[in-house]
Amino acid sequence: MKNQTLFRKTVPLLFALLLLSLGGCVKDFIGGGGSKTLKVKTVFGSDFPANDGLFVAPNGTIFASNFGVFDPELGKYNGTQVFKINKRGIKVKADGFEAPMGSGLDSKGNLYFNTENNNDGVSGVLVKIAPDGSSSEVAEIAGWPSGVAIDDHDVVYVANFLAPTLQKVLPDGSISVLATDDRLYGCVGIDIDHNGDIILANFFTADILRVTQDGEVSLIATIPDTTPGFAIGYMTIFENNVYATGIDQHVIYKVGFDGTTEIFAGTLGENGSADGKLDEATFSRPNGIAADERRRILYISQFGQPGLRAIKF
Repeated sequence: MKNQTLFRKTVPLLFALLLLSLGGCVKDFIGGGGSKTLKVKTVFGSDFPANDGLFVAPNGTIFASNFGVFDPELGKYNGTQVFKINKRGIKVKADGFEAPMGSGLDSKGNLYFNTENNNDGVSGVLVKIAPDGSSSEVAEIAGWPSGVAIDDHDVVYVANFLAPTLQKVLPDGSISVLATDDRLYGCVGIDIDHNGDIILANFFTADILRVTQDGEVSLIATIPDTTPGFAIGYMTIFENNVYATGIDQHVIYKVGFDGTTEIFAGTLGENGSADGKLDEATFSRPNGIAADERRRILYISQFGQPGLRAIKF
């Protein structure tokens, strides 16, 4: 009886110590844990070299595309690189591309993004960077291929900024159009929900759309009071909500799958890079956004003042 009592006291204590130990192993490079009052924190400031799509790998590594800024002499945007960011800092993952957009990683460690569209509106190229750094062209896509999302079966989905289509690319490289709908014209932000549906955000209209695996398109919500034609950069799904960047209003929106919308972070209409509480912080044309689900962090890139921002839950 005495041993049983000791067992009942000891096991919970050991379990608690184990949880503390595991918690200490789950570190992210912004450090620390969450707090009751959510805050915006700058991870990298004016030296951050990317302003477009973000993706967070399961181990916490971030990939960031640099679309660049418009160069009047070139007559196009001048970004050429995709970066890899972790505790050891920022490294170039891919170089020599034309205004890369979006990014996504498959289960084999291949990184995908779009390039060679850059304002011509004719076509772009979906590129794959293998773990050894070698690159290959997966497909040429008509229009302006933009955001990338990859499901658990390594199927790649590609949003389109200047065509009313959603492309689907199988692991063998075969490509097809999953859906065609006028509401898809202008989509950049893209993610996949727990049902396998593709969720997209329209840059022009601020529509949040759902596309089923049968190609059926439906509206989840239209975010109100955005700037028509310059409304939403990218989006991500985190804990069953959509978080989208209000690129011209300098805020982060939160959208429920029931159609509810709200300003989640940032100061409406105020351009800046001040850290602080969600309703006191400022963003400068927030653009890319991605969720680290394991560590419960949202990362945001900025198209205005350079910077990588974070919100740890």
